[in-house]
Amino acid sequence: MLQLQKQVAGVIREYNLFSANDRVLIGVSGGPDSVALLSLIFNTSRTDPSYSEIFIAHLNHSIRGRESDEDEQFVTALAERYGVPLISKKMDIIEIARERKISLEEAARDERYKFFESAAEKAGVNVIAVGHNADDNAETILHRIIRGTGITGVGGIRPKRKLTPVSTITLVRPLLFTWRKDITAYLEEENLSYRVDSTNIEKDKLRNRIRLELIPYIEGNYNAKIKKSLATLGETALQNSDYLEAKSKALFEDVLINREEPMETIALDIHKLKESPQILQQMIIKEAIIRLNIPLKKLSNRNYKDILNTLNSKKTSAISVVKEYLNVRREGNELHLSKNKYCAEEIPVLSETEIKVPGETELADMNCRVTTEIREIKNGFLEEFKRNKTADEEAVDFDKVCMPLTVRTRKPGDRFQPLGSHGLKKIKDFFIDNKVSVMERDTVPIVTMNGEPIWVVGFRIDDRIRVSEETTNLLVMKFDT
Repeated sequence: MLQLQKQVAGVIREYNLFSANDRVLIGVSGGPDSVALLSLIFNTSRTDPSYSEIFIAHLNHSIRGRESDEDEQFVTALAERYGVPLISKKMDIIEIARERKISLEEAARDERYKFFESAAEKAGVNVIAVGHNADDNAETILHRIIRGTGITGVGGIRPKRKLTPVSTITLVRPLLFTWRKDITAYLEEENLSYRVDSTNIEKDKLRNRIRLELIPYIEGNYNAKIKKSLATLGETALQNSDYLEAKSKALFEDVLINREEPMETIALDIHKLKESPQILQQMIIKEAIIRLNIPLKKLSNRNYKDILNTLNSKKTSAISVVKEYLNVRREGNELHLSKNKYCAEEIPVLSETEIKVPGETELADMNCRVTTEIREIKNGFLEEFKRNKTADEEAVDFDKVCMPLTVRTRKPGDRFQPLGSHGLKKIKDFFIDNKVSVMERDTVPIVTMNGEPIWVVGFRIDDRIRVSEETTNLLVMKFDT
């Protein structure tokens, strides 16, 4: 289907999704969108080279048991067929969702993007491409409208953005302006097989009901082109949102009083803030919250209104707490916003404790224990361990480890070299990149060697102690309650 290939190539050029020197990681689940994306990008490069090298990333989330394993096998065969390097990982998303007490969908999304970032670092990639299409965008906009959203949410999915606000990796969506029916037609014409996710037809999920029931009902009874209307709405809202965001960021610099780094507290000039339209006032507050590294999704529109109401308080000093995340204080003509420090008082911080190697160490402060053992690499132990391990288990090269090991929570200035990377990274920046909420960061155990972090438990080990082809002895560490 040459027309679709031309369309995607046009989108890549118009939105500058790739450049000739880019190394691109394509997220491939095995579903129709990702299979088509791989084929189109691979074929487009033959006539109009738009990148230097591509890789495939696949996360086996284990949600559908054997079906998930078959998806991984399918993608492995796909990578071999195209001759493209594959980076894959298997995780138990159901267990992760249970442990974090969040929905399966949220856990799957969070872990997928964490994996993409890790895979990108491993491959030295600067662009990640995923297969969201025009139908996905329309469904997302309608989903957000139903649940309640503002102008930014109505803007829907962006064709290009940073993976995280502070990331150097770009996330792109070359199929965002392609309808699902055209993708299916392309696959049929190119005789490309794909996997079907059985959970996409389960009607206990709101997103599925919107796709399978609500949109067809609106198409049949109200507007046959509702998806196109929603996409147009999203495009217009995105343009407005981008303008307002640029305007608010410029105003933020004018309203900001203190400029010390790091910004633990932000002070804003109330007189200048009140001179701005209310929509920009709210976006200025949002910019302050972003700079304080407080998760935006935890605050509702009502919370923003409560903060802005403080501007009109007749009290010379007014103090309030927003959602246990944010302290808001008015002092004369200054509005002070700061992270709520309740976590330091109510959540026990782990004092530095030496780990028994081998053996078991109780961590009373966090009501858990760490178990260690030394194993030889033989009889397939490492392969079996990798297949079954959880996020709280790791195996490292024992001969690269210096005793004693200790465990504690983070300290200012902590740095380590995340697995797959080539340089040191601040633990604080690592937490930001991995979307660890401000309230959780002081509760994450960190294993240290010579006083320096070597394992951020639940996330990543240091690259310098990783298992290599020369490894003969393993140090296996496990945290559990």
